Amino acid sequence: MEIRESLKLPRGIADSLRVLIKIVEAVHRSSDLKEIYDTALDLVVQLDKVNMAAIYLLDDSGENAVMQSHRNFPEDYVTHASVIPRGSGITGKVLETGQILNIEDIHKSDEIGPAGKRAGFHGVLGLPILLGGKPIGVIWFARYKEEKFTRSEVELLTTIGNQIAIAISRAKQRQELEEKNRNLSILSALAEKVHRSADLGFMYETFLEVTKDLGVYDAMALYLVEQDDGGGRAAVLKLDKGLSEDYIANASIVPESEGVTWRVIKSGEPLYYSTASLQDNPLGPAGKRLAPKVVFSMPMKYGLQTIGVIHFGSSEKASFDKSDLKIMLSLGNQMGTAIAKVKMLDESRERAIELENLYTDLKSTQDQLIQSEKLASLGQLVSSIAHEINNPLTPILGYSQMLLVQTDIETEKRDRFLQVIHQSADKVRKIVENLLSFARKDKPRREYSDVNEILESSIEFRQYQLNPENIDVVRDLDPDLPKTMLDSNQIQQVFTNIILNAYHALASSRSQEARLEITSRMNDAGMIEVAFRDSGPGILADIQNKIFDPFFTTKPTGVGTGLGLSVSYGIIKEHDGNIRVESGPGIGTAFTITLPVLDIKDYLGVDKEEESVPQPGSVSPKNGRSVLIVEDEELVTALVTGILESDGYGVEVATNGEEALSRLGNIDYDFVVCDIKMPQMNGKEFFKRLKAMGTGLEGRILFITGDPSTETLDFIEETGNRFLSKPFKIEEFRDVIRNFG
Repeated sequence: MEIRESLKLPRGIADSLRVLIKIVEAVHRSSDLKEIYDTALDLVVQLDKVNMAAIYLLDDSGENAVMQSHRNFPEDYVTHASVIPRGSGITGKVLETGQILNIEDIHKSDEIGPAGKRAGFHGVLGLPILLGGKPIGVIWFARYKEEKFTRSEVELLTTIGNQIAIAISRAKQRQELEEKNRNLSILSALAEKVHRSADLGFMYETFLEVTKDLGVYDAMALYLVEQDDGGGRAAVLKLDKGLSEDYIANASIVPESEGVTWRVIKSGEPLYYSTASLQDNPLGPAGKRLAPKVVFSMPMKYGLQTIGVIHFGSSEKASFDKSDLKIMLSLGNQMGTAIAKVKMLDESRERAIELENLYTDLKSTQDQLIQSEKLASLGQLVSSIAHEINNPLTPILGYSQMLLVQTDIETEKRDRFLQVIHQSADKVRKIVENLLSFARKDKPRREYSDVNEILESSIEFRQYQLNPENIDVVRDLDPDLPKTMLDSNQIQQVFTNIILNAYHALASSRSQEARLEITSRMNDAGMIEVAFRDSGPGILADIQNKIFDPFFTTKPTGVGTGLGLSVSYGIIKEHDGNIRVESGPGIGTAFTITLPVLDIKDYLGVDKEEESVPQPGSVSPKNGRSVLIVEDEELVTALVTGILESDGYGVEVATNGEEALSRLGNIDYDFVVCDIKMPQMNGKEFFKRLKAMGTGLEGRILFITGDPSTETLDFIEETGNRFLSKPFKIEEFRDVIRNFG
């Protein structure tokens, strides 16, 4: 016997259930909203006391409720009330409040319009259609009689309305997914093409071709910042879509000012505005005549510099939604990155040519100075500078020539060449900076360094000058000297400068025994002490207090600038050290440098309690909590470890479940982060074994998996534990682990 026969339901209830079941079947069978609307309304009007029905949904602008389907409403009503402005009548009331409206006789209400009064119904029930908690439409049920809908009728019709809302939600999700796939396809095609080329014209053509059917915006203007003839700056229109001839004629060049384009350039921040909602329209005259309803302007960056702006506008949409803004941001970023790469390549080519010219000029100057007996010492200085610059110039010239000749070089190789050019040019910059700058304002770039190694490098750097003069360098370096935090480039500059001064003193004295002693040790104050003692003629007492002054020098004109010791003094003081000189006629000169001993924790200001090194099998978390990571992929392990350690957790790592079980006896972990698929013992078996141990830790496992199969998800659901699918966002991970707190 069938269930409905055994229950012997009253006819009205049975009819209601039949209608509801058919509507549910229609919703889950079809993805066509029109078909679902028609089926639902056909079935609803078969119910007792429901004579008319209609479905309204807000349009894309959100300003109007548009009739999607109706049953039994007269033609006059459909003609005059198929579009209802938001906020008008009883439809607007339901949309505004999101509440059910149940009226006994609509003719007794002042809120009904003329078309509604002529339609012939009295009792009405308005149900809001909710999506994400917000009303997006209304379903109206009407009857000829003057009576409210009963509680049971409201419950039934509400259930039907919910089913229609489910259908709308599914349709919108499907539409959003299709839109995302389309947008991803467009972005992928754009990225693939523009990043292979260094031709801006080709990039612009590609952008228009790839995005022609996007439909997110109907007007676009891309400006780049350029120097104008007067030495100022202007934003120049390089690419456009949907702009009028009037706009192009009057706004293709925007001088530096406070307009929208320059407001974005100067702030470096995107700007989103609806021109209809602002009293002070930020657009210029040409932009106002274009009359867009909404505009999104975003900067294009090259490092920290804003190199241009892209304006996206629409004369049809009242606003851009999140998906619109997201695709426009992605398009803008792709074009900005591609343009920045072209600019970087152009600048690298220009720098390479400039450096090549500089090298040619330097070589020519060197030849002229060496031939001049009067400026022989300066020729030696230029020779030394050229020697230091030649090494980094070699890859600059080589790779830049390859870039100039091979215009179709692969992106990966071109980027590698540019990186080498940049690194080499930076070395040249540092050499010039170190030679010319004595008023150093930037802070030292500290690293954990060995002073003895820096000394050896400094000696080696000057060895080619010392050897021809038969200067004997005697080393007495303490092999147990501790490392310390310092800028090795700056300290090497100090050491090489002092060695160079000793070279000049010894070479000029023509002494039978030219000797330079270099020592390093720990002094009684616990500081590193480095001493340079030469056997030269020494420094007169009355000028010893001037040798660290800028531009003071005892060398002949053209040999020195008088900046070396001044620069050295500043560097040592910035390192919280000290430099002093002891000298006298006939006894030589000794420069002594002291530097504090700082390990990396001292330098970063880490508390002493945090310095203890964990013993094998133990962890020392800052927040007193310990975590076990069970993961065989090294990169994922590194990411999760980094997140947890930065949040103060102590971390232990196992590459499979078997190894993880072996660690459980040593530490009481607060929770476990575990992969599912691993060698030897996977996450499923690990969970079962852990559960059998009865520790309770199995309930504090966060599973992370790249396997979205039904089998895996069913297993995780059975455990009752939380999980994250790979790849996951850092904040998602942190939100989950907070639940273990």
